[in-house]
Amino acid sequence: MIRALLIALVVLAVGACESPRLSGIAADVGIDLEPPTPAPVDPSVATFAFLPIPGIPGDAADEMLRRLWTRAEREGLNVVKRPGGRALFTVEGTLTAVADDTNALVFFVFDVKDVEGKRLHRISGQQTSEESENDPWASVEERDIDLIARRVTALLRAWLYARA
Repeated sequence: MIRALLIALVVLAVGACESPRLSGIAADVGIDLEPPTPAPVDPSVATFAFLPIPGIPGDAADEMLRRLWTRAEREGLNVVKRPGGRALFTVEGTLTAVADDTNALVFFVFDVKDVEGKRLHRISGQQTSEESENDPWASVEERDIDLIARRVTALLRAWLYARA
C-alpha cells in the first residue's frame, strides 16, 4: 500500500514537469497502477450497460450517456440501453469538474464490473476545456464530453480485445 502511494506521488510529481504534449486518443489518459484483469469472455458475446452518471448536472449526464452509447456502438461494442437491461458488464462512471482563471478540467473514472459487481477494469483520465466560468460545468463543452466518450470507449474496446 505504501509502495503504491509512493509510486502515485512520483507519477504526480513527474507529471507536473514540463513534458511533450500528446494529441489524439492518447492525450490526457490517466495511468493505472494495477494491470487490468483481462475480459473474461469472447468479445463477440460481451454486452455493456452504461449506468447513469451521478453528481453532475442532468444535461451533462444525459449527453455523456448518449455519447458513450454512440461511441461504444461505433467501436463495435454491444450496448444495452434499456434501463435495468441485462448485460455481462456494467460501466459506472464518475466525473468531477474544477475551474481556474483560464480553463476547466474534468477528471473521469469509469469502472467496468461483472454481473456480481466485481471491478474488472478501470479507465481514468482528464479532459481540459478551453473556457472558464465560475461554474466549472458551464465551461465544459459538448466537444469535451465527446472526447471523454471517445477515450473511454476506445480503451474499453482495447481491454475487451486484449486477449483476442
